[in-house]
Amino acid sequence: MAINKEIIIAMTMALMIMSNVAVGQVVSSNCCPTNVEVVSSFVVSKYLGTWYEYAKYPVYFEGNGVCITAEYSLLDDGNVGVKNTQVNGTTGSSQDIVGTASVVSNAKLLVKFPVTSSFEVSSNYWVLDTDYTSYSVVYSCQDLPSGQSSTIVWILTRERLPSEKTVETALAVLKKNGISLDPLTVTNQVACCN
Repeated sequence: MAINKEIIIAMTMALMIMSNVAVGQVVSSNCCPTNVEVVSSFVVSKYLGTWYEYAKYPVYFEGNGVCITAEYSLLDDGNVGVKNTQVNGTTGSSQDIVGTASVVSNAKLLVKFPVTSSFEVSSNYWVLDTDYTSYSVVYSCQDLPSGQSSTIVWILTRERLPSEKTVETALAVLKKNGISLDPLTVTNQVACCN
Protein backbone atom coordinates (compact mmCIF):
# COMPACT_ATOMS: atom_id res chain seq x y z
CA MET A 1 0.00 0.00 0.00
CA ALA A 2 1.51 3.36 -1.05
CA ILE A 3 1.32 6.17 1.46
CA ASN A 4 0.99 9.70 0.13
CA LYS A 5 3.93 11.87 1.30
CA GLU A 6 1.63 14.89 1.74
CA ILE A 7 -0.66 12.92 4.08
CA ILE A 8 2.33 11.89 6.20
CA ILE A 9 3.53 15.50 6.44
CA ALA A 10 0.04 16.77 7.29
CA MET A 11 -0.48 14.08 9.91
CA THR A 12 2.90 14.73 11.48
CA MET A 13 2.37 18.49 11.63
CA ALA A 14 -1.16 18.10 12.97
CA LEU A 15 -0.15 15.61 15.64
CA MET A 16 2.59 17.96 16.75
CA ILE A 17 0.11 20.81 17.05
CA MET A 18 -2.26 18.64 19.06
CA SER A 19 0.43 17.21 21.30
CA ASN A 20 1.63 20.30 23.12
CA VAL A 21 3.25 18.09 25.75
CA ALA A 22 6.15 17.01 23.61
CA VAL A 23 9.61 18.47 23.26
CA GLY A 24 9.63 21.85 21.56
CA GLN A 25 6.88 23.72 23.32
CA VAL A 26 7.58 25.60 26.52
CA VAL A 27 6.17 23.61 29.43
CA SER A 28 5.46 25.40 32.71
CA SER A 29 4.81 23.91 36.14
CA ASN A 30 1.68 26.09 36.42
CA CYS A 31 -1.68 26.16 34.69
CA CYS A 32 -2.23 28.66 31.85
CA PRO A 33 -2.46 32.24 33.14
CA THR A 34 -5.89 33.85 33.10
CA ASN A 35 -4.73 37.47 32.94
CA VAL A 36 -3.35 37.49 29.39
CA GLU A 37 -4.84 40.42 27.48
CA VAL A 38 -5.91 40.20 23.85
CA VAL A 39 -6.29 43.05 21.37
CA SER A 40 -9.54 44.95 21.85
CA SER A 41 -12.13 45.04 19.05
CA PHE A 42 -10.35 42.54 16.83
CA VAL A 43 -11.24 42.97 13.13
CA VAL A 44 -10.83 39.71 11.23
CA SER A 45 -11.01 41.31 7.77
CA LYS A 46 -8.01 43.54 8.52
CA TYR A 47 -6.02 40.50 9.74
CA LEU A 48 -6.34 38.57 6.48
CA GLY A 49 -3.42 38.14 4.09
CA THR A 50 0.14 36.98 4.43
CA TRP A 51 2.17 37.10 7.65
CA TYR A 52 5.82 36.13 8.03
CA GLU A 53 6.98 34.36 11.15
CA TYR A 54 9.60 36.58 12.76
CA ALA A 55 10.07 34.61 15.99
CA LYS A 56 8.46 31.85 18.03
CA TYR A 57 8.82 29.59 21.00
CA PRO A 58 10.44 26.39 19.72
CA VAL A 59 7.85 24.06 18.24
CA TYR A 60 8.86 20.74 16.81
CA PHE A 61 6.12 20.68 14.19
CA GLU A 62 8.07 23.41 12.43
CA GLY A 63 11.13 21.16 12.66
CA ASN A 64 13.90 22.48 10.48
CA GLY A 65 11.56 25.01 8.88
CA VAL A 66 12.73 28.30 7.42
CA CYS A 67 10.91 30.99 5.43
CA ILE A 68 7.74 30.26 7.43
CA THR A 69 4.54 32.08 6.49
CA ALA A 70 0.89 32.05 7.49
CA GLU A 71 -1.80 33.09 5.03
CA TYR A 72 -5.32 33.89 6.21
CA SER A 73 -8.35 34.23 3.93
CA LEU A 74 -12.08 34.71 4.48
CA LEU A 75 -14.17 31.63 3.70
CA ASP A 76 -17.76 31.62 2.44
CA ASP A 77 -19.02 30.38 5.83
CA GLY A 78 -17.44 33.33 7.67
CA ASN A 79 -14.56 31.31 9.07
CA VAL A 80 -10.93 32.00 8.24
CA GLY A 81 -8.89 29.81 5.93
CA VAL A 82 -5.41 29.08 7.29
CA LYS A 83 -2.43 28.01 5.19
CA ASN A 84 0.89 27.61 6.99
CA THR A 85 3.91 27.13 4.74
CA GLN A 86 7.56 26.47 5.42
CA VAL A 87 10.67 25.39 3.57
CA ASN A 88 12.64 22.46 4.94
CA GLY A 89 16.01 24.00 5.79
CA THR A 90 17.84 20.78 4.94
CA THR A 91 16.14 19.57 1.76
CA GLY A 92 14.76 22.86 0.42
CA SER A 93 11.34 21.30 -0.15
CA SER A 94 8.21 23.33 0.56
CA GLN A 95 5.66 22.00 3.06
CA ASP A 96 2.25 23.34 3.98
CA ILE A 97 -0.79 22.51 6.04
CA VAL A 98 -4.26 23.93 5.43
CA GLY A 99 -6.96 24.42 8.03
CA THR A 100 -9.61 26.81 9.31
CA ALA A 101 -10.00 29.18 12.21
CA SER A 102 -13.17 30.35 13.89
CA VAL A 103 -13.56 33.28 16.24
CA VAL A 104 -14.54 32.01 19.70
CA SER A 105 -14.62 35.48 21.24
CA ASN A 106 -12.87 38.78 20.56
CA ALA A 107 -9.31 38.04 19.30
CA LYS A 108 -9.56 34.43 20.53
CA LEU A 109 -9.70 31.93 17.72
CA LEU A 110 -9.78 28.16 17.50
CA VAL A 111 -7.64 26.77 14.67
CA LYS A 112 -8.41 23.32 13.24
CA PHE A 113 -6.34 21.23 10.87
CA PRO A 114 -8.03 18.21 9.26
CA VAL A 115 -5.56 15.36 8.98
CA THR A 116 -7.97 12.89 7.42
CA SER A 117 -11.69 12.97 6.65
CA SER A 118 -12.42 11.67 10.16
CA PHE A 119 -9.58 13.19 12.23
CA GLU A 120 -8.62 16.78 12.98
CA VAL A 121 -6.54 18.60 15.56
CA SER A 122 -7.24 22.00 17.09
CA SER A 123 -5.45 24.66 19.09
CA ASN A 124 -6.28 28.04 20.51
CA TYR A 125 -4.90 31.14 18.79
CA TRP A 126 -5.11 34.36 20.79
CA VAL A 127 -4.08 37.63 19.16
CA LEU A 128 -2.51 39.58 22.02
CA ASP A 129 -1.93 42.64 19.89
CA THR A 130 -1.71 43.70 16.25
CA ASP A 131 -1.76 46.87 14.23
CA TYR A 132 -2.79 44.74 11.21
CA THR A 133 -0.16 46.38 8.97
CA SER A 134 3.18 45.50 10.54
CA TYR A 135 3.02 43.04 13.47
CA SER A 136 0.91 40.50 15.34
CA VAL A 137 1.69 38.76 18.62
CA VAL A 138 -0.02 35.38 18.96
CA TYR A 139 -0.29 33.24 22.07
CA SER A 140 -1.44 29.67 22.63
CA CYS A 141 -1.52 27.94 26.00
CA GLN A 142 -2.89 24.49 26.75
CA ASP A 143 -3.40 23.14 30.26
CA LEU A 144 -1.97 19.67 30.70
CA PRO A 145 -3.47 16.91 32.86
CA SER A 146 -0.53 17.11 35.26
CA GLY A 147 -1.37 20.67 36.38
CA GLN A 148 1.28 22.00 34.01
CA SER A 149 0.76 23.99 30.83
CA SER A 150 2.33 24.17 27.39
CA THR A 151 2.80 27.53 25.70
CA ILE A 152 3.61 28.63 22.19
CA VAL A 153 4.19 32.25 21.17
CA TRP A 154 4.59 33.67 17.68
CA ILE A 155 5.60 37.11 16.48
CA LEU A 156 4.29 37.59 12.95
CA THR A 157 5.12 40.51 10.69
CA ARG A 158 3.86 41.77 7.35
CA GLU A 159 7.44 42.13 6.06
CA ARG A 160 9.76 39.16 5.75
CA LEU A 161 12.52 41.23 7.39
CA PRO A 162 10.76 43.71 9.72
CA SER A 163 12.18 46.92 11.10
CA GLU A 164 13.75 47.04 14.54
CA LYS A 165 10.91 49.29 15.70
CA THR A 166 8.31 46.69 14.65
CA VAL A 167 10.15 43.97 16.55
CA GLU A 168 10.49 46.15 19.67
CA THR A 169 6.76 46.91 19.61
CA ALA A 170 5.93 43.19 19.43
CA LEU A 171 8.36 42.29 22.22
CA ALA A 172 6.80 44.98 24.43
CA VAL A 173 3.43 43.19 24.11
CA LEU A 174 4.94 40.01 25.53
CA LYS A 175 6.63 41.91 28.36
CA LYS A 176 3.36 43.67 29.23
CA ASN A 177 1.65 40.29 29.58
CA GLY A 178 4.46 38.81 31.66
CA ILE A 179 5.37 36.32 28.93
CA SER A 180 9.03 35.34 28.88
CA LEU A 181 11.18 36.39 25.95
CA ASP A 182 13.86 33.82 26.81
CA PRO A 183 12.43 30.91 24.75
CA LEU A 184 11.94 33.06 21.62
CA THR A 185 13.94 31.98 18.60
CA VAL A 186 14.18 34.10 15.46
CA THR A 187 12.99 32.36 12.29
CA ASN A 188 15.35 32.29 9.31
CA GLN A 189 13.69 34.45 6.65
CA VAL A 190 16.89 35.17 4.70
CA ALA A 191 17.30 33.99 1.09
CA CYS A 192 13.64 33.05 0.75
CA CYS A 193 11.87 33.14 -2.59
CA ASN A 194 9.32 35.96 -3.17
